[in-house]
Amino acid sequence: MYRVESSSIREHERRIALRDDNDKTFTIRLHRFALVGKGDAIAIDPEHPRNVFTVSKENPEDLIRVSPAFSDENEARLGARRYKLQFSEILSREDNEDLLYLEQFHYKSLGVDLDVEDRKLSSAGGRRAVLLMHLIDGRSRTPAGYIELQMPLLMVKPRHELFSAGFEHPERPIAWTDWDQNAMRKYVNAIVRIARVVVHPEYRGLGVSRTLIETAKRFATERWQVGGVRPLFMEISAEMLNYIDFVSRAGFVLAGKTEGNLTRIVKDLVSMTKGYEVTSGIMSLQKKYLTHLERYCAETGKDFAAVLKRLEDVTRADDPMSALSPSEWLHLRQVLRFPIPYYIAGLDEPTRGFLKQHVKCGTTPKSKRFSPGNVSISISGLKAVSNYEIPRTNNVRLILNCFGIQATHLNNRVVGPLDIRASSGNIIFIAGASGTGKSVLLRALDPQQWEQTGSLVIEAKSRSRYSASWLRPLPEDIPIFDLFAERHSAAMALSALSNVGLSEAFAFIKPFNLLSRGQRYRAMLADLLLRNDPVWLIDEFCADLDPMSARIVAHNVRKHVSRTGRIAFIAAANHGHFIDALNPTQIIRLRLGGEATAMTFRDYCDEFQTIAS
Repeated sequence: MYRVESSSIREHERRIALRDDNDKTFTIRLHRFALVGKGDAIAIDPEHPRNVFTVSKENPEDLIRVSPAFSDENEARLGARRYKLQFSEILSREDNEDLLYLEQFHYKSLGVDLDVEDRKLSSAGGRRAVLLMHLIDGRSRTPAGYIELQMPLLMVKPRHELFSAGFEHPERPIAWTDWDQNAMRKYVNAIVRIARVVVHPEYRGLGVSRTLIETAKRFATERWQVGGVRPLFMEISAEMLNYIDFVSRAGFVLAGKTEGNLTRIVKDLVSMTKGYEVTSGIMSLQKKYLTHLERYCAETGKDFAAVLKRLEDVTRADDPMSALSPSEWLHLRQVLRFPIPYYIAGLDEPTRGFLKQHVKCGTTPKSKRFSPGNVSISISGLKAVSNYEIPRTNNVRLILNCFGIQATHLNNRVVGPLDIRASSGNIIFIAGASGTGKSVLLRALDPQQWEQTGSLVIEAKSRSRYSASWLRPLPEDIPIFDLFAERHSAAMALSALSNVGLSEAFAFIKPFNLLSRGQRYRAMLADLLLRNDPVWLIDEFCADLDPMSARIVAHNVRKHVSRTGRIAFIAAANHGHFIDALNPTQIIRLRLGGEATAMTFRDYCDEFQTIAS
């Protein structure tokens, strides 16, 4: 048994100075974010010195493991393929570099204009734990995300209101009748906060955020401690939760919204300029805001009182953010904190029962589902015929003479006749080699082509009416979020982009031509969601994507067609690397000069397995 004297960090290691009962000191090395701090009681297994524990404050026989470091495994499924997910604490220089790499994808990361090799991991104070997630594909081990846990903030309004109902744990010496200052200071260490959930942009939309959170809950139950106190509750608050709820499926419930500072920021700043002490848990933040405004006034020559008056007008506006001019927004947004959703989860049965009894909000109001309603398609005898009048130029006449062609018109059945039946949630995949008429069949399914005349004539004996949208590139020079918000609304744009897994802040403000190919597909899918047409037409699907990105995009299309009740007609020549992730309802196989064949996906797979064997 030892007592921690001090703790310091060097790269991926934490060095702990320990003192024993004989007042002798020595140093041990642990992983970077080992949950050990000054004053903690430490137990080391004498027979296996790598087994290091902190001693519970509540029960000396309860040893909370520190080392060996936490590790876990799970999997992500994309169709028939399964990818291993590995979770671990920071154990090596390579892990440090992977964390630095992933930090650039968090919208609040510092140093976003620096190259990865120029950045250093933050050494901010307070208890922290970081779990890295790697995706294993064969011999490849790719950093795919991380989750960071921190100590909770002292003052959070929804938590204060929730805990004021009183709580008593049946097995641990934790109980309060009112969440007052005494209870708060005594028991706040029984709460752990999710500070960040970061997923690599290419892996968003796969549900790995939920897997990260579930792993963090297991980690917190087994390993987290502050002052020898294990956590009972886990909490998270984030602006993005206004638009997409990625935590409810991991057992979190909405307890309300944080207070923000709109109602008090001006009053506190005025008091601080008069020398009054603002006594609250956010005093350091208010001092930071005051310093920022004073610097802003010094740089711009503005009168401080006038800036405070302007800030007061903005905070009283119905939409404070829209009330700011671009210049004001650049400076004043840094001192305004808006209410954001606050979610909380219990880490054992008594706490989950407490939340079930006392939480009234439950979940975030459902975001727009982008659902056009039930739709069905019934088309019989669909065919497309080319009717091309041969021009009589000298060069064309030369070819006609050489081959003995006498025709004045080329009449050719390109595709069909076909009968097509589809209903909400169906994906019809059109397969076939180049030149078999896949693109023509998609055009024949577009109602806007039916009335057009020209060299391609589309006919059908009967067909239902519907509207359709094509998956097409977006304007290249407009920030993606600007484009969608102007066409629809900011809330709908955020919801659509987040729903397709494009939830990286920097992707929102980039134009289409600066996005990766995988991000472009996600943006185009968001565009389809926002257009709200019941039928999607997608040609050359994933033709320019690598196999992994193609599988992820196919998985997302399948998910959103099913979720929103669309019907999607998708064509591609090369599809072996993603077809199982797309999991189409039906496949129409086209052959050059042959009849089209319609079959289920299972029959399609069975046929190819028979041929292969």
